[in-house]
Amino acid sequence: MNINHNYERNTFLLWFLTVGVLGVLVGYPVEVLALFLLAYIVFQYRRLQRLYRWSKKSGDHDLPFEDGLFGQISEDIYQSKMQGLAQKDSVKYQLERFKKLISVFPDGVVILSLSNEIKWFNKQASRLLILKKEDTGQLINHLVRHPRFTHFLKNLKSDDAIVIEAPVIDTSWSAEKIEIRVLPYGDDERLLLIRDVTKVERTNQVRKDFVSNASHELRTPLTVMKGYVEMLLASTAEDNVQVGASLRKVDQQVIKMQTMIEELLALSRLEEGKVEAANSLVNVRSVCEQIKSEFQSAANEHQQSLVFDVPSSLNLKGSKGSLLTVLRNLVGNAINYSDENGEIRVGWAINEQGQGQLFVKDTGQGIGARHLSRLTERFYRVAENNIKNKTGTGLGLAIVKHELERHEAHLVIDSQEGEGSCFQCVFPAERIDP
Repeated sequence: MNINHNYERNTFLLWFLTVGVLGVLVGYPVEVLALFLLAYIVFQYRRLQRLYRWSKKSGDHDLPFEDGLFGQISEDIYQSKMQGLAQKDSVKYQLERFKKLISVFPDGVVILSLSNEIKWFNKQASRLLILKKEDTGQLINHLVRHPRFTHFLKNLKSDDAIVIEAPVIDTSWSAEKIEIRVLPYGDDERLLLIRDVTKVERTNQVRKDFVSNASHELRTPLTVMKGYVEMLLASTAEDNVQVGASLRKVDQQVIKMQTMIEELLALSRLEEGKVEAANSLVNVRSVCEQIKSEFQSAANEHQQSLVFDVPSSLNLKGSKGSLLTVLRNLVGNAINYSDENGEIRVGWAINEQGQGQLFVKDTGQGIGARHLSRLTERFYRVAENNIKNKTGTGLGLAIVKHELERHEAHLVIDSQEGEGSCFQCVFPAERIDP
């Protein structure tokens, strides 16, 4: 559109001169010009009102003005309205595509506000959480009433997930266990992802039951075997050196098997929660003193320094037996992985978040970065490390992980090859009584 931007100016000047001449002719030039200016202001005000009313109409495509500045403003408003409508249609189309995609997604999806209000959910989420259309706008924690889920929403961590019992409903289709994960979505929303893990949990339970039952069944034959080996050692070791050496190797392997079975049973009890509550007040210094008495001879044998730097007044809300198990595994590993004349230091620190860190630091060979994420898996061993004590079972750090979870704590491993390792047990501030 070719618009004359000087239309209003030229029209005003033409009328101003005409009215001025007319005022001179009638003998009242000032009065006539004042009346003209007043009328011109009212006229332009009415044009602004017309432009404003038109700008508010969404379906009117006829421009109210076609020339001058008002015509240019009308054209700009029209183009902005068209662009806005195009963007709105595009966003609406993308939103519909997203909803169609999510509707066929095999997992449940719920869009939440930052205050946990339900904005939208797909059919799978409706089935897994038993949600209805009228639940939109409700708080999710008011509809899914599970203590662990409520705690999970209040204490969200990045890439964290929980497994809870699914809500019960009397239908032929029903999940028993569901996994819930929360992810950031946009600036003021979050995605709640729900997955049916009933089959996975059943498989895990079968595995746990098998390990537990097999371990129980192996305890008796191993005890009998060890008894006979000890009896044979006592009767034949002095007469036949070769037979005695062989029997001692058998005895070592039997002891290793017994240790593994005991650790497997302990791990099974921890996973199933069949342990005493970790709510007693434990003096950490006394635990360290007991660990020192147990491992000082092993450290001296390897010519290593075993240093404990823990405040005598430090108390933790937890289980003394669990803390002993954690430190036994960590200090034992540190001794086995450190060279002669090395140092193993057990210390305490408070981080920036106010959390307590009970750490075991060694000057050993260190661990490659590719192994760190798998160290707490059952039976995982770093093959390239030359361990002095080969009697380990590969279950120690898995037990440490589960023992710490009982204390709402977690294990942080910092290690570099050739520079030693530091295993940090990070406890929440609520469990610290300095």
